[in-house]
Amino acid sequence: MKSIAIVTKGKNTCQALQKQLEDFLGNRASVTGYYVDGNLSADITADVVLVSGKYAYERVLTRVNPASSVVLARRSINYDELDRLFDLPDNTDVLLVNDLPYSVQDTISLLTALGIDHINYYPYFPGVDEYPRLKIAVTPGETDLVPECVDQVIDIKTRVVDITTLTEVLQKLGLLDKKANLLSANYLRDIIELIKKCKNSMNVSNKIKNQLQTIINTVNDGIIAVDNEKRISVFNPVAETLLGLEAAQMIGNTLDSLTDQDILSCFSAACYDKSTLATVNNHQLIVNVAKVQDQDKEWGKVYIFKDVSEIQRLEEDLRRKLVGQMYIARYTFEHIRGDSEAVRHTVRLARKMAESNAPILIQGESGTGKEVLAQGIHNASSRKSGPFIAVNFAAMTESLLESELFGYEGGAFTGARKGGSAGLFEQAHRGTIFLDEVGDAPLTFQVKLLRVLQEKQVRRVGGSKIIPIDVRVIAATNRDLRQLIKKGVFRQDLYYRLNVLPLRVPPLKDRKRDIVLLAKDFYESYFSQCKKVVPADAYFSRVASQLLSHDWPGNIRELQNTVEYLVNICPDRPPSPDMLSELQLEKVSLDTEGIEDVSHLILATIAEYNSQGKVIGRRSLAQALALPESMIRRALTCLQQKGLVQVSRGRNGLQVAKS
Repeated sequence: MKSIAIVTKGKNTCQALQKQLEDFLGNRASVTGYYVDGNLSADITADVVLVSGKYAYERVLTRVNPASSVVLARRSINYDELDRLFDLPDNTDVLLVNDLPYSVQDTISLLTALGIDHINYYPYFPGVDEYPRLKIAVTPGETDLVPECVDQVIDIKTRVVDITTLTEVLQKLGLLDKKANLLSANYLRDIIELIKKCKNSMNVSNKIKNQLQTIINTVNDGIIAVDNEKRISVFNPVAETLLGLEAAQMIGNTLDSLTDQDILSCFSAACYDKSTLATVNNHQLIVNVAKVQDQDKEWGKVYIFKDVSEIQRLEEDLRRKLVGQMYIARYTFEHIRGDSEAVRHTVRLARKMAESNAPILIQGESGTGKEVLAQGIHNASSRKSGPFIAVNFAAMTESLLESELFGYEGGAFTGARKGGSAGLFEQAHRGTIFLDEVGDAPLTFQVKLLRVLQEKQVRRVGGSKIIPIDVRVIAATNRDLRQLIKKGVFRQDLYYRLNVLPLRVPPLKDRKRDIVLLAKDFYESYFSQCKKVVPADAYFSRVASQLLSHDWPGNIRELQNTVEYLVNICPDRPPSPDMLSELQLEKVSLDTEGIEDVSHLILATIAEYNSQGKVIGRRSLAQALALPESMIRRALTCLQQKGLVQVSRGRNGLQVAKS
């Protein structure tokens, strides 16, 4: 579930805005309230943090988790209680009471803009030195701040979050769906309710009508209002464009005067609380209708028209914005630690490659940090504001690859989501896609991947529409692609398409001077949330020589696991060399004899998984046996050559060969 945090100055405002958002969002998001004068947390974390005003914003900004989106609320008057102000005679003097000076001025400005200007407002807020001792006070929910001289308090309730802020919150939460067009309709209903309450006051009604007309003329929806006799009173510019009619000719006439049957069918087919589709002047429209009524008496209708192409455009823009928020590269070149010349040379090359849009092929052993380097390239490129999407070919079955990468249309296959889904290439538009373990891509899929890279366009599974994409491709592999080409399991043309800018990541055994440095970094990171007992230099003093003498076939990942093991077993004192011996931290023989020592264990583990009907692959086997993936790969090759193991892609995984 999505989460939103509300931060205000006072408790009353916090409770009112929290209730507004809970009513508005329902069970689609959780809402938590904080207020500066009471329960403000030291660490505020949510998908969206909504701050009520500048006072709260200045005091909460340092407490908000950097991963949260912060929105400064724009607020409007609560229309439900405004009719009480219309009963006040012209030129009545009142105190306008609120918690802060700018809040008082904002409320006065909003009331005046709405046409409620027959009252003389005098500002009052805690700490004001001089103010008139008036008998009437108007306040947006801050009744506890009203001074003692006041006899009559008109509480117009707390100012609410306005429609533009609600839309922005929905966008950041990823909840702005195809029903978003009803948001403007709901907002207009509030205004119309206000007009109904004010119908006995012609002067005020005319002023509110002007405000309503401004809103109607500036929204992106076509709006037509009629009375009970179907006589048109509102026909905004968007409706003119969508229906191909002129407002000057329509206002005052009835719907029955229309001669175009397509347009007439729009009105006749419209249903309350339900959207209908219509086609007029080559425009596909979504039509909604709302009643305008006074208690149980209906005295008109409002028709709302939304252009489907506009919805699709907004959806695409929103999707790209949301994708940019969801798929973020967290690492930069500054996160790549190392003083060795091998690392410095690699980073220098990567910085130059970041300036280009050409494909990059990163090669290196497993655990050397290829994805960290790819994220660093993305964040140093002109695409850093776009999404970074990683795809691991070794983790996907062949049947899923095409739909995941290229997307699919609704009904394209059993279980396909209604409406279809954009693929990862589409979602990476204007950003970077990272093709990890590309050497494990199935040969049949490589043809489709090559076409996408060449044509820079995709077609969803089950669809016919060609979708252009603008994506930077970074691929990575720990396998020798040239050898795979010789074996016929990797396409040569795909290799040359990916290998425009080759980049090799050095293994940890070639970065001896970085080993202890990285170990200290992992040690410091482990204790980042609590106080460490032993300084990093002292902690590794007794085992540094062992760390340096090890070949680290698992590279940085193996080193990180080793450090985590040490600090869990021995957190308060330097570890002894014997502890590393327990981890069998010694040089691993790369010859066949060393492989034979673990082959029986590998066979037994695969057989156990097979007997239980469980799937096990190379990576999960390495994790289960706590062995380097490179050793597992070599052992499996030997076992496969002897006919003892069958290696399958996808769901079957590893199988003990049947005799």
